[in-house]
Amino acid sequence: MNVEHAAVELLRGAFEAAPDGMIVVDAAGRAVLWNRAFLDMWGLSDEVMALRRPVPPREAAARLVRDPGAFLRELDALRGDGVSQVQGLVEMADGRTLEMHSRPIDLGGGQAGRAWYYRDVTELVRARRQLEEASRLLEAQFEGSPFGIIVVGMDGRFIRASRRFFEMSGLDEAWSRLPVLERMAKLEGLAKDPAAARAFNVRWRSTPDQSYAATFETSDGRYVRVTTQPLRDAAGAVLGQVFFYLDVTAEHRAMLALEEQEERRRLVEGLDAGVIVVDRARKFPVANATALAILGIAQERLAELTLSAETWQAMREDGSPMPFEEFPAEQALRTGQAVHGVVMGVRRGDGRLEWLLVSASPLERGPGGDVETVVTTFYDITERRALEQAMARARHLESLAALSGGVAHRLNNHLTAVIGNAWLLSKGENLTAEQLESVAEIQAVAREAAQLVQDLRAYSAPAGNPGSTAEVNACVADALARFGPGERQRLSVALAASLPPVAGQAEGLAQAVANLVDNALEAGPGAVEVRTALVDAGALQPRRPHRWEPAEPPPGRYVAVFIEDGGEGMDAEALARAFDPFHSTRFQGRGLGLPAALGIARRHGGFVGLESAPGRGTLAVLLLPAAGE
Repeated sequence: MNVEHAAVELLRGAFEAAPDGMIVVDAAGRAVLWNRAFLDMWGLSDEVMALRRPVPPREAAARLVRDPGAFLRELDALRGDGVSQVQGLVEMADGRTLEMHSRPIDLGGGQAGRAWYYRDVTELVRARRQLEEASRLLEAQFEGSPFGIIVVGMDGRFIRASRRFFEMSGLDEAWSRLPVLERMAKLEGLAKDPAAARAFNVRWRSTPDQSYAATFETSDGRYVRVTTQPLRDAAGAVLGQVFFYLDVTAEHRAMLALEEQEERRRLVEGLDAGVIVVDRARKFPVANATALAILGIAQERLAELTLSAETWQAMREDGSPMPFEEFPAEQALRTGQAVHGVVMGVRRGDGRLEWLLVSASPLERGPGGDVETVVTTFYDITERRALEQAMARARHLESLAALSGGVAHRLNNHLTAVIGNAWLLSKGENLTAEQLESVAEIQAVAREAAQLVQDLRAYSAPAGNPGSTAEVNACVADALARFGPGERQRLSVALAASLPPVAGQAEGLAQAVANLVDNALEAGPGAVEVRTALVDAGALQPRRPHRWEPAEPPPGRYVAVFIEDGGEGMDAEALARAFDPFHSTRFQGRGLGLPAALGIARRHGGFVGLESAPGRGTLAVLLLPAAGE
């Protein structure tokens, strides 16, 4: 056996004993020696490897790798290279990964060769890649977390911190290299109350296997939520602590604002005044139950509303529209000055007009001094305003009634003389036709003046029960008999049977009915409907704009006379002045028909009502309390 053969046999024995796949090639690239592990790893056979030409084994191996071109180029690059040692990974087509090492080798007799070692590291590579992926994921979570994160050991040793932690705390990387006590002191000093932060650190150190959380206010006015989590090894032993820092300034301030808002709501709920807070967005964050009741707004609708001219139809005390810039809350928001005692009319959610006495004052201001919120307080003065207007009207009408009574008394005396002398004059002898016509004209004017005096006396008569009773249907019949045949033909009469009597004087009531019928006949050429009924005032449902005098009738049984015409009707202004003495919408009218009817009704404890609208005619109602009511 020659030396070369001995060397090969020695190598062959070593190869077969090795767990790795091994192959030796000569300088020409021919396989000289290989072991069974190599064949199994590459899926080759002894027959293929025994071929003397180097190409078939190379091509056979190349078909098994994922990138044959790169594999063959690497083989060619190392052919004849007696110096370089290389290592790397070979990706197999079947998904395996082989770790490769190659180094030059002396084959003896001056022949150079190269040895290749292959080890299947598929599981190792897969595990390493999974570890790298997990590490990248952990890094992304660590750095991409909304929390500022810091990890320290049980001895206080700094382990790691996220960029977010440094941004949130304002500390720099040099802080992490400080001694433990100095580092802790700087971190605790960031809190507005360093003692509270120090107590938190003492707490987690005393029981490191627990999790803790606390919120700290920082020295620059922010709020930071700190949560701890023990860092454990595989056996569960505590190695250190992970701290999660989260800026909760916005949430904390919102919570404080909510608590403050709730406190305000509790304070204002017990007030008998309406209270509404208005913010810069013209929204209403706070409103007490009194305010909602006055304005007719449901609590759930409050968030939808804003302070605007479109939402609130307001008017001044004189009844003219109130511009948006005059709203007390808007003035206070815009000028920063308090506004007091403004009377304004506001349409409720159901359309009813409410009169309010309103004040508004700045409640909160921003850093620049701008008003952030305004508190608006108001009282419902609708009834008081109506009462004051009614009292003023009553005083006016009382004065007018007294004046009318005095004038009527004086005129009555004068008219008595005029009528008497005119009658005597008409009986004289030797009067010419022209003189008789003048006397007749004097008598007609005097009779008309006497009717005027009668209306004045009816209007100015004091209230009170006259002490007798009357049948309303009989009074209506008496009143209608006073009109001529042509006028009576326009009347449609329906008198209810079995009406109870009313307290009053028949003559006066007939006069009141006659006045109302006369007004209806003069309203237009159409028919006039007259009817009587027994009604409950609380059940009357007006169909048109209406008013009652001398006041809204209280519930109870009344004998009613309804007189309805189909005339032009009245607008709101005419309806408001309908009972004023000497006010008439017709050129020929005396303007005392309704006031006189009202005076008679008032003297009998009754009421006169009107329903009217332009183009829809007028309904007059005479309500008289049934006897015993």
